[in-house]
Amino acid sequence: MTNVDHEALEDLLRHASPRPTPSTDDEAAARAAVHTEWRDLTGRRRTRRRVMQYAVAATVLLGVFAGFNLFRGPVVETVRVATIQKSVGPVYLLGEQAELRETIDLANILSGQTIVTGSGAGLAVAWDGGGSIRLDENSRVEFTSDLAVFLKSGRVYFDSQGSSLVAGIDAGGTPQLTLRTELGDVEHLGTQYMTAVDSGRLIVSVREGQVAIDGTYHDHVASTGQQVTLSGSTQPSILSIDASSDAWSWIHKTTPTANVDGKSVHEFLRWVCREMGLELEFEGSAEIVAREAILKGTIDTVPAEALRLRLATAALDWRIDEGVIYISENR
Repeated sequence: MTNVDHEALEDLLRHASPRPTPSTDDEAAARAAVHTEWRDLTGRRRTRRRVMQYAVAATVLLGVFAGFNLFRGPVVETVRVATIQKSVGPVYLLGEQAELRETIDLANILSGQTIVTGSGAGLAVAWDGGGSIRLDENSRVEFTSDLAVFLKSGRVYFDSQGSSLVAGIDAGGTPQLTLRTELGDVEHLGTQYMTAVDSGRLIVSVREGQVAIDGTYHDHVASTGQQVTLSGSTQPSILSIDASSDAWSWIHKTTPTANVDGKSVHEFLRWVCREMGLELEFEGSAEIVAREAILKGTIDTVPAEALRLRLATAALDWRIDEGVIYISENR
């Protein structure tokens, strides 16, 4: 605004009549109205702030619960996966606080449970899906589900066929079992095999049939008489292993009780041969005698001792030569 404009405005105001002064009541009313409007306005702002704060808090809580649910994962139903048939030495159940609990009264194994064997110990269990699992000493095995077990350390043996002389083992069909380890998974193709985890090595020995090994770095299908060792990214090492060698001898102490009551000596001999990794041959008329001789009772000793005691009462002799047990008549 220029100086000329200022002078004109001043001249106009001098000629204007004075404005009336508002009364005290009108001034108080005006102030009250302004205060009310200010209070309503600030109240609305506080309300909006509270709503925003609550919304943010709710979003955070939903995120936290979503995170908990993400890590918690789906709820898995606990089911029985195996039954204990024979326990030798100190065998423990791993507790929720990593404590070891004795398994004196334990009959069934449930999914999610971990079994630990001590020095000199062993365990035989009937896998509910069929077949027999044996645990050697100083082994730790988690029975993850009704389809798989996880060998954390030590050594296990699996016989997919089992025996009709042992209660609780389904001798028919093809059991489903995946043996998992940190170094790879092992799946049987109808067989007897042994798996060990030792010092960063996965060692799979096949007594009969075949197993498929899905290693971290290499895959391999192992057949009868092969011992496959996987260690790191190096190519698998393959050696020969005899079905009746000392490498399998630890299994004998965990042989479950066999019921031979009313069974023939022939059936008994087939059970012994499967437990000891032997082939069976008869000489002369010994096979006829073995099929006709009937046994009584149960067997709760190692197979070699049972063989000695039972054949002594059946008028039969036996000898073992290069993985074959020869049965002849006692003359």
